[in-house]
Amino acid sequence: MKRRGTALLLCAALMAAGGCAARQDSAGKGEETEYLVYYSALSDQRGESAVEGERHTLPQDQDPVPSLMEVLLEGPDSARLTSPFPDGLQLLDWQLEEGRLHLDLSEQYYSLSGVDLTLADACLTLTFCQLEEVESVYVTVEGRELSYRAVQQLSAGDILLSGGADEPLAMGVELWYLRPDGQALEVERRQIVKTVDQTLVQAVLAAWAEGPEDGLTPCLPEGSQIRDVTLQDGVCTVDLSPEYIQGLPQNETAAALMVYAMVNTLCEVDGVEAVQLYIEGEPAPAVGGLPLDRALIPDLSLAEGSY
Repeated sequence: MKRRGTALLLCAALMAAGGCAARQDSAGKGEETEYLVYYSALSDQRGESAVEGERHTLPQDQDPVPSLMEVLLEGPDSARLTSPFPDGLQLLDWQLEEGRLHLDLSEQYYSLSGVDLTLADACLTLTFCQLEEVESVYVTVEGRELSYRAVQQLSAGDILLSGGADEPLAMGVELWYLRPDGQALEVERRQIVKTVDQTLVQAVLAAWAEGPEDGLTPCLPEGSQIRDVTLQDGVCTVDLSPEYIQGLPQNETAAALMVYAMVNTLCEVDGVEAVQLYIEGEPAPAVGGLPLDRALIPDLSLAEGSY
């Protein structure tokens, strides 16, 4: 599970077939009920969905809410799927009233942000909305709302299951830019849409290249063109035009902040562990003492200006 300090907006789009998966009684098992329990499918490079349901049966005499939560936190059986939840997460309390299921979770849920939060929220909502009596899911952490979330109460219509070849994916992202004083980086949280002809890294980088919306300073030098961006074995390769190197400051610290604004942004994407910069198909040259001819891992400390 990836790390990040603050969470974002949840994706908002209509699900195909107009609702959550229905609960199904298991054939020939009168004392059990079958449910779909949802997990992240982003690690499956050949998949076409952001999340995918895995079938589990529960005894009919068990309360389905805590039982399904227990299955969610245990993680998937399939090697293609992964748990979107942080280690140590617990269900502290729950209440169901007039169709709204209130889940109060432990503090580990605060660690989720960006795509990670989107996936966790989606898996909770889709798993519990299949219960006939649940119309929406309301998540708090130790009794408090996530103040940075625009939508607190989530229903089936707020979740987009697929984001592969068939339809766009709306998602929250964290984009890194320079602070106005130029001394450190800061995150701008935004909702973007990945179109059907984009990969996830292409969509995130394109949104970042548009520049900030909230008073921060852009970090793509003027005139720079993004020629290509690909992801393989955890390394995101970005091929840029010569204007990128030409436009970076000669000061090593200032150049590092602009470079790592891109690196940190791309490494927010699930599956990206490092970023390799190329200039017209060749490894980028050094800028001052800053080596750009190797894969760079994110440096979150730059939010404190400690480069």
